[in-house]
Amino acid sequence: MVQKQNGILQKLITEIYKFRFILIFSVCIFCKGQEIDIFNKPFSLENYSDKISNDGSFTVLQSEKFEKIFNENTKYFIQKGWQKIGNNKYIVTELIASNKPDLSKIKPYTGTKYLFITEDNILKDTLTINKNYDYSICQLDKENKKKGLAIGKYKINGGNEFFEIHHLYQINNEGKIEKIILSTYIFDCPAPSDYVKDEEPDSYTFGIVGGKKLKRYWYENSLNNQ
Repeated sequence: MVQKQNGILQKLITEIYKFRFILIFSVCIFCKGQEIDIFNKPFSLENYSDKISNDGSFTVLQSEKFEKIFNENTKYFIQKGWQKIGNNKYIVTELIASNKPDLSKIKPYTGTKYLFITEDNILKDTLTINKNYDYSICQLDKENKKKGLAIGKYKINGGNEFFEIHHLYQINNEGKIEKIILSTYIFDCPAPSDYVKDEEPDSYTFGIVGGKKLKRYWYENSLNNQ
């Protein structure tokens, strides 16, 4: 009888020993997730970068943390630009994932990351925009209080320039990005920053795929606005 009890005890000890490795593995996975959880926390590029260089036009970063966060196997992240939106409530910082530290050598961009940072430098959300697409910060209400992100392709045909919108997002009150339906009214949409000129051409229009081509501030002279 005693031997039987010892056998059961030995089996229990063996199972606990095996379970120990599962427990340790689970804890390691949890810790790894926590290491790259940067949302709703104070954020700066410097804090998440191993090396930083600046050629006067762009800031070039090397960061293993960004590789994990964005699931990218690239050597560099290039800060292409930034801009304030929504009465300066948010700052959009544009990062390009690249294996070369020079933007002029990587067009079309293989992948763009947009980091949404509140005015208090708290990272709220990110959005990945694939190659061959551009973005523009658009206006989603008449009062210009509701901002959106129009993702699409910029087309130049002769003297006509058209921003064809394929995806539409809005920034909610928490600073998170939400995808919204394309049929949402877009009251204004400037050309993407890469195509902005000192004088915007009269031929420039914007609109969703398969929809009407709209002029800037089209609603101001619309009969529906009377």
